[in-house]
Amino acid sequence: MSSRIPRWFGRRTPASPAATTPGPGETPAGPHTVLEADGERFLLRSSADRASTVAELVRDLPAEPGRPVVVVDVTADAAGNLGEELGGLLGRLSADPACSAARLVMSGAAAATAERLPMAQRLADAWQLEIEAPDAPIVLVPGGGLYVAEPTTRAGGWWRFAPGGEPEALGARMPAPRWQRALARVPLGALGGCVVQQIPAGLSLRPAGATAPRTGELAYALAVHPERLTLLVSSRGASEEGIAEDLATLLAGLPAELRRSVRLAPGDGRDLLPVAETVADLLGTEIEVCTGLPFPLPDGAPGAAHAESVRLNSPEGEPTWPALLAAVVCVPAEPDGHRPTARPAHWNLPDPVDGPALEPATLCLPDGAYAVAVRAGLWVGDSPVPPPEVRDRPAEARAARIEIADTDDDTSRDRLLTSLAALLPRLDEHVREHAEIAAPKGAGPETVGALRRFSMRHGVAYVTGAREEGTSVTSDDAGATPSEPSAPPAAPPGAPVRPVALTSTSTGSPAPATDETTPVHVAAPASAPRPSGPEEVPAPVGAPTARPAAEAPVAVPATVAVLAGHPGTASGVGLAEEARIPAPSARASAVRSEVHTTESVPAPPAAVSTAEPAPSQAPAAKPPAAPPVPAPAAAPRRTGTAPAGISSDGDRAAFRELASDVWEEHTGPVNQALIRLPALRGAGEAAARADLIAVHLYLTSPPDGPFGALALAENAEGLRPYAACLSSGLGRLPALRGTLMRAVPGPDIPEDVVPGAFLHTDAPLDAVHLEAPNAPVPPKEFVRYVIRPLTARRTSALTRDGSGAAALFAPGTAFSVLARYEAGDGLPGRVLLAEVPSGAVPFRPPSDEAVARLDTASRRLPLPAGPPWPVRCTGPLTS
Repeated sequence: MSSRIPRWFGRRTPASPAATTPGPGETPAGPHTVLEADGERFLLRSSADRASTVAELVRDLPAEPGRPVVVVDVTADAAGNLGEELGGLLGRLSADPACSAARLVMSGAAAATAERLPMAQRLADAWQLEIEAPDAPIVLVPGGGLYVAEPTTRAGGWWRFAPGGEPEALGARMPAPRWQRALARVPLGALGGCVVQQIPAGLSLRPAGATAPRTGELAYALAVHPERLTLLVSSRGASEEGIAEDLATLLAGLPAELRRSVRLAPGDGRDLLPVAETVADLLGTEIEVCTGLPFPLPDGAPGAAHAESVRLNSPEGEPTWPALLAAVVCVPAEPDGHRPTARPAHWNLPDPVDGPALEPATLCLPDGAYAVAVRAGLWVGDSPVPPPEVRDRPAEARAARIEIADTDDDTSRDRLLTSLAALLPRLDEHVREHAEIAAPKGAGPETVGALRRFSMRHGVAYVTGAREEGTSVTSDDAGATPSEPSAPPAAPPGAPVRPVALTSTSTGSPAPATDETTPVHVAAPASAPRPSGPEEVPAPVGAPTARPAAEAPVAVPATVAVLAGHPGTASGVGLAEEARIPAPSARASAVRSEVHTTESVPAPPAAVSTAEPAPSQAPAAKPPAAPPVPAPAAAPRRTGTAPAGISSDGDRAAFRELASDVWEEHTGPVNQALIRLPALRGAGEAAARADLIAVHLYLTSPPDGPFGALALAENAEGLRPYAACLSSGLGRLPALRGTLMRAVPGPDIPEDVVPGAFLHTDAPLDAVHLEAPNAPVPPKEFVRYVIRPLTARRTSALTRDGSGAAALFAPGTAFSVLARYEAGDGLPGRVLLAEVPSGAVPFRPPSDEAVARLDTASRRLPLPAGPPWPVRCTGPLTS
């Protein structure tokens, strides 16, 4: 799978009421089906889709000589000649003596209806060609796998149809891993207080009240290992003991061949090692547990086949850095209660310079020092055995922690830092991007000073103590603003690719557009007995005269596209339209095209949300290059009316007086947040509580309320204590990486918003985190301001629903305009922004690639039934 930003796999555009029917040999005047070939892979697509990236994805699909793959990606308005093109292709394949079978990648092609045999069976009979096809919605899994999310039978999903024979069930995955048949014997559904569900990589175990994994989420993007079953375990909302008991029950009931190959992976960003240790004790056997989620390596990545990268996954479902210690094996506790240390199973370190490594997960550096991969990151010292507190520290999705051995000897410390400096460029780029160097516990001032200088010299964040997962404040740095990452990318190259789905669409109503990483399904027709009457199929050359070509039309779904929705049900599928279109002159004189409808239910957008317009909008193959961004000599300073830094005792006292009428109603939610995330407290809990009450008050106030954004902008002096506590409270919240969006009603962009201009706000600025689940998208008539942030804060710690889609900038934040695009060609007006560092730090414009990613994100189209665009994220920025 390509390492670039995830692509569309099919599109959906408003369908015309009736397709134009060209005469024999004529080219349709409007959009029509065209055929592309790439070796043993064939793609049927719409001629209007000139910017299609489906061909790139098709190249990832497995194919072998004599068994080609046929993918259908045709919009409803281009289906007028679909039957002709598909019939002609199958005719050529059947005439090739070397071709024995074809794999038809079309959702529901193997499903029967009450009136007819499955379309795949009729094609196999007509062309005397073995056909493999799915019986339900198809999901393209990163790495080239094809998965049927909701097969019509337990053993079904993919089926093989031989001419005149009975269909053979092949299972839900194609190609099939070795463990697939054994998985069919595993009971699914309720298990104790949990639920067991299939996913492409294996199984998912989650608490009964948790949301099931959906096709647009990372659970469907995990690497499908041909030899090993992955068991994705989520524990949010359940006790560790309860999850461990249900997990042990599930493992004990697996067939022996599955149990030997299983590996555990954390499904919700939580440390799974304690649960795995308990399970090892309950079963009395070793258990392998991944530090993060295993994803397939992108095309061109070094390594053997089925190579993987285990990435940390945040609680918000955002993959971050690849774990240096990818997996460990838990050993049952000994009879005396002693538990052996979990041993490394897989790790990700550079190749050793001199000979092979003598210790697992250890790299011997040229000057005699050792670099040891630990779950939290990396340890460098004079011994291959890190201290227990370093070895046992859990990993954090937020940062890869690098530590050196504690030593009072300046020469030894300098040697370790020199070794680390030489090793850093050899580490994975995403590890370096998320790296932070930490002082050993109890380190003296000389060590602290040396590490600070090292961090500044090598561009690595510095912290003085362990941070709590999900926060950006340390207990040692009480009240301080955490280190700001330098221009975090919206979607770093090599990020996991989301799965996408093939579906049939309807011509009965306009089709919604979706972001490219929200695959969904169309339900397959309900299974039905085979009809006893004669079939209407396209007659191949040499077909029996009893079935003349002129009387042999075939039913072919007119479109295959990506919809914004949830897996449908058979009851939601029906015949919407039948349009007779001519077949090849040597074949049947008429081919009938069936177009199915579906009920669309929105699914949450993916971690890296980008979109392309529908084919009728004729987008360019790549986002237009942004004009050069002039870099100012120095960034503009924050405005004087916007307080910054830590609130004072006077600020907090004055704020409490201002908000005395509503103070108590905000105290409870803040106290709950402080219990969940103790690191939010910093040095003083009372100060933290007042600051966070200011944030909660702002988040729950309407924009035009007495404590809303308008009041802060218009009454800056009167609300200054509130603004000071608000800014201080934002500094206590976790920093946010990703791509943010704000919208302004109206299609026009102000004339002074040009590349190189600066925009700023004196009030807090609300925005939507596009990579968050359930992130809304503004209407097309709004101008989008898409932002690359530095200091935006995640506010979900203080919201009751825990939504991760809300982001907030402190008052006085400044932005540089990178590019502007006027509305047109079906796309809204778009302004691309990058946050400008505060103070005298020079502004460095992001790379052209980063700007292109912002523009791709700005093209995302709203879902027809998606969440509404929030009012508080609507309104202009001042320049």
